[in-house]
Amino acid sequence: MQKTRHSSVDQPFNVEKRLDYGTKGTPVEVLTNHVRLSLGDDAPGRKKVASDDAWWKTATIYTYHIDFIGKQNPAGRGPPQKGPPPAISKPKKYELLDDLFEEDKTLAKYKDRIAFDGQDTLYSRVPLEEFSLFNGCWKVGKKKNSTAGAGKKGKSEIAEELVAQITLQFASKITLKDIYKATMSEDPEEQENKMSAADKTALLYLLGAKFLTSKDPIFQMQGNKFFIFNEKAKSIPFQIGGFLICGFTISIVYSRGTVLLNAINVALPFYKHVKYLPGDRKFKQNEKVRFTLMDWIIECYQQINGKGRGPKRTAEPSSKDLNLFLTKNMDIKNLIKGLKVYRYYINYSVNSDGTPKPPSKMPAKGIVDFARETADSLKFKTLPSAMTKSAKSVAGEKEITVNTTSYFAKKYNIKLKYPDVKMVSLGGKNIVPAECLTIVPGQKLKGQIYDEKTMIDFTAIRPEEKFKLINNLALPPLTNALNSENKGKAGAVKFEFLKVPSRVIDAPVVQYKKSNVTYIDAPFGTKSTNGKAPSEETKGKWNLTNHQFIHTSKDIYNLRPIFINDSSREPPVTVLERLTASVKKFAKDAAAVDVNFDTSGRPILINEFSAPVRRRVDSGNEKGRGRGRGAPRGRGRGRGGFGGGGGRPSFVYEITPGEQQLVQLLEKIPEKVYILLVLNRGNDSAIYNRLKEIVDRRFGVLNSCVVWESFSKNSAQYNTNAVMKMNLKLQGTNHSLSDKDLELLIDKESGLPFLVIAADVTHYPEKDQNSIAAMVGSYERTFSKFPGDYLLQDQPGEEIISRIGEFVASRLDIYKANNKGKLPPKILYYRDGTSETQLSQVVKIEVKGLKEALRKYGSRKKGAKKYDPPVTCVVVAKRNLVRFKPLHENATNAEGKTVAVQSMGNVMPGTVVDREITSPAHFDFFLQSQQALAGTGVPCHYWCVYNENHFDSDYLQAISHALCYTFGRSSTSVKVVSPVYYADLLCTRAAQFFKANFEILSAEFQKERKNKDDVIVPTKLLPPVHKNIRSVMYYI
Repeated sequence: MQKTRHSSVDQPFNVEKRLDYGTKGTPVEVLTNHVRLSLGDDAPGRKKVASDDAWWKTATIYTYHIDFIGKQNPAGRGPPQKGPPPAISKPKKYELLDDLFEEDKTLAKYKDRIAFDGQDTLYSRVPLEEFSLFNGCWKVGKKKNSTAGAGKKGKSEIAEELVAQITLQFASKITLKDIYKATMSEDPEEQENKMSAADKTALLYLLGAKFLTSKDPIFQMQGNKFFIFNEKAKSIPFQIGGFLICGFTISIVYSRGTVLLNAINVALPFYKHVKYLPGDRKFKQNEKVRFTLMDWIIECYQQINGKGRGPKRTAEPSSKDLNLFLTKNMDIKNLIKGLKVYRYYINYSVNSDGTPKPPSKMPAKGIVDFARETADSLKFKTLPSAMTKSAKSVAGEKEITVNTTSYFAKKYNIKLKYPDVKMVSLGGKNIVPAECLTIVPGQKLKGQIYDEKTMIDFTAIRPEEKFKLINNLALPPLTNALNSENKGKAGAVKFEFLKVPSRVIDAPVVQYKKSNVTYIDAPFGTKSTNGKAPSEETKGKWNLTNHQFIHTSKDIYNLRPIFINDSSREPPVTVLERLTASVKKFAKDAAAVDVNFDTSGRPILINEFSAPVRRRVDSGNEKGRGRGRGAPRGRGRGRGGFGGGGGRPSFVYEITPGEQQLVQLLEKIPEKVYILLVLNRGNDSAIYNRLKEIVDRRFGVLNSCVVWESFSKNSAQYNTNAVMKMNLKLQGTNHSLSDKDLELLIDKESGLPFLVIAADVTHYPEKDQNSIAAMVGSYERTFSKFPGDYLLQDQPGEEIISRIGEFVASRLDIYKANNKGKLPPKILYYRDGTSETQLSQVVKIEVKGLKEALRKYGSRKKGAKKYDPPVTCVVVAKRNLVRFKPLHENATNAEGKTVAVQSMGNVMPGTVVDREITSPAHFDFFLQSQQALAGTGVPCHYWCVYNENHFDSDYLQAISHALCYTFGRSSTSVKVVSPVYYADLLCTRAAQFFKANFEILSAEFQKERKNKDDVIVPTKLLPPVHKNIRSVMYYI
C-alpha cells in the first residue's frame, strides 16, 4: 500500500532514511581499502579496550585562527597600493609556519601535536599563546621581542610602518571523543553533521602532523596528501625535470557502529632533486652524490634534445650549448622561476665574522630568473679577508676586484666546472652559479600535465598491486602515528583491510535492431562464444559487429566535410583528395550500422581559422597585433609592442578570415545537411570551443568534429565511434534495453515511461565566473534520448541549483509532445557532483524546487487535473576514494551454479556493496558497473535522498545498473548511470560556449561599463542554444 504523501504546504523535505538492504545477486566477499579505527561508543556489545585511552580518542583540541597579511609597498617605494594587500599563497604559509617552529622552542617541542590546514586554522593538542608578529622580511626570530598583542593601544603606528603581520587567536575547543559517539544513529541529518564535524577534520590534520615526523623525507601536498621519499616508494621520471611518485591520503568514514579509515594511493609530479630516484638500484648513493641545479639543467637539456627527430644528445653539453638552451628554451625558463634552492656552500653554524653560533636550518631561496652574467664575467669588489674561511677582517687591507669563479674557489674551495655558463638570480645582487645550488626537495612540478599517457600508465594499476601499494605506503605511517604515544603499553593498534559482503547482480540484455547482447554467467576462465577472451571479460563489453542501430533517420543527410586549418598556409593539394576517399570509407562504415549519408558534396577548405585575434589600438590608431586563445603560437604582444601613443592601450578582437568564411557558409546552408568538421590540429581547445559556439549555439546546424590525423587512417572502429554520436544527434537510437529490462522504467498502471532526469554543475568556466548548471531528461520508452538545458548559476562555485524549476517546463513539454499529451507518472532524478555534506541541501532546495515546478506546470491550465507525480532523487558520487579487490574467482549463484565473480583482476561488473562501509542512516550503496580495461575500477556511490516512489534497494540497484548499459556512444557499460554522463557532457558543452566568447565580451564590457559594480548580463555570457537543436542531443 502506497504511503500518503505530504501536501505542498506541510511537506518536510527531509533526507530519506535507509529503507532496506539488497538481496539479489551472487553473494561474495571482497576486500575494500578501509581499515577499522575503532568501534563506536554506542556499538552493541562493545567492551572497553586499551586503545580507549589513546590520544586519538581522548585528546582535547584547541583551534586557532591564524591570519597572514601580505606585504604592502613601503612608503616611498613604488606607487601606493590600492585595496587590501595580496593574499599569501598556501606554500608560503607553510614556509612561514616552518620558520615559527624552527625558531620557537615551545612550538618545536610540540611539532607533532600541532597541525595547519593550509588556510587559516591551527589545530593544537596543547594551548598556545596568542600573538601578533610584525615581520618585514619574513624572518620571524628577530621580531620576537617586538611582538604585540593585537589591538593594544599605542601599537597601531608600528603596524602601519611594518610590511607584514601574522596573528594567532584562539577560536574554539573541541574533543576527539565526539568522533566515536552516535555511530548507530539512524538520523541522516545527525550523520551528515558528523561527516563535516570539526573533530573529524582536526584528527585528520593531527594525524598528518604525526606523519611528518617520519625518519624518511616526506612531502605534504594539498594539506592531506603525503609522499614518503625512500627506496620503497614507486616513482618514474616525468616530463621535463620532474618525477612522478606515489603517495597516500586518508579520510574518516562512519559506518554502522564503526569508525573507519579509508586509505588510497595518489600520484603527483615533483621537481627532481636527486640523481637516483626510488626504484633505482643506486638510490642509496644519493647520500654520497650531490645533485646540483646544474646537474638538473643538464638532464633537462638532454631530455629535450633527446625527443627530436635528429640525433640523440646524451653526452654532456658544452657551455655554448647550455647558454643557448637557457636563452631560447621557454620550458626551462618557466620551470626555473620560483624554484626553491639551497646554497649548500654556506656554513650556517658560523657567523659572518667567523665566530661559531648555534646551527640553524638552511634557508631556501627562490630563483628569480637566469642572469645574463657568467661566473667568469661577473666581477665585483671585496676585501681579501672576506675570501677566507674565517672571514676575519685585517686592518689596513684594501678592496680588490675578483670574478665569481675565483671568489668561490678561494672562499669555498669550489672549482667551478661551468664558469662560462649563465648564473641564476636569487633576487637583488644575489647571483649564484647553478652548480653551487641544490633543489629543495618536495616541490610540485610547475605547469600543466601534458604527458597524460605516462600519468595514466603510472597510476593505472590492478587491484592486487594497488592494495599492496596502499599497504606499504599508508598503513605503516598510520600505525606509527596512532601508536606513537603508546610507549610500549598494551593495546597497540594494528590494521588490516576490511572484508565486506558484496553481491554481483545480473547484466541487462542490450537490444539492437535485429539482435541483442546477452551475458550468460559461467565459471571463471570459460572461453566466450567468440573464443577471443574469457567469458567474464564480455560482461558489460561487446562490439558492434553484426549489430545495427535500432532506429536511424529516414532522411538521408548530405554529409559535407569542412577541413579546418588554423594556418594561412594551405595544406598539400592531396589532402582534399585523401579527405574525399576517407569520407567514402566513413560512409561505408556508417552504412554497416544502418546510418546512411549522401557523400556527393566535395570537401570545403577553410584556412586561418582560430579564436578571435586580439589587436591593440592606441587613440584610435593600430599599433600591433596580439593573439587570442587558440591562435597559432598562442598569445603574444605582437609586432607593435607597447610603445608609442602615450595613452593607455586598449584592445579589440578581430574575427579571423576562416571564421568569416565559415559563417558565410552557415548562413546559406540548406536543410538536411550534416557538417563534418575535420580538424587539421586536434589539440587546440580554443578552436574546438569556437567551432561549437558558432555551429551549435549560433546557427543550430548538426555537426561533428573529427581529427584529421585519426580520421585519415580510415579505421572502422574510429568511424563507428563517430557514427554513434552522429546518429544520436540525428535523433536516432543506437541501442536500448530488452523489453523485460525496460519494465523497470515503465509505470505499470498507466503504461507510460518514467521521466528520468539528471543534473550536474561545473565550476569556474573562467576565473571568478559563475558556475554552470545543466539538466537532461528522457521522453520516450527506449531511454536513449536525453536533450537538455543549461543555465548560469548566481555565484561562482555554487553547487546547489536553486533555480532548478527553470529546467522543468521544457522537460515536460518534450515528454508531453512525444506521449500523446500525457505527463510522466513518476520521476527519477539523478544528481551528480554534490558532496556527502550537501545531501540535505539537495533535498531542501533542489527537490523542493523541482516539486514546486511540477505542481506549477500542472496548474497552468484552468480546470487541469492536479499534477504532483512522485519523485525519487538519487545523488551520485562518481569521484570517490573507495576501491574493491576480488578475493575469489568464482562463487555460487542463487541457482547453485558456479559463476565468475572477478574479471581482469577486478571485481565483476555489477558488484554491489551496501553493508559495513555504507552510512548507518542514509539509503546508500556502491555499484561497480563497468569493466576496468586498465587499472582498478572505480565504483560509484549512490545515495537515495528522497523516495516518494518507495523504491527498495534491489529495485534502485537494478535500475541504476541497467542505466549504465544505455550510454549511446559506447559499446560498453559505463561507470555511472547514462543520464548523469549526459548531464556532465552538457555542462562541458555549455562551458565551451562560455569560454569561446568570454574574452571578447569582457573587452567590450570594459569599454562600455559606466559603474565599477556593473557586471555582464548572464544571457550575454551564456545565451541559450539555437532553437533548431534545443531538443537534440547536440552535446554528445
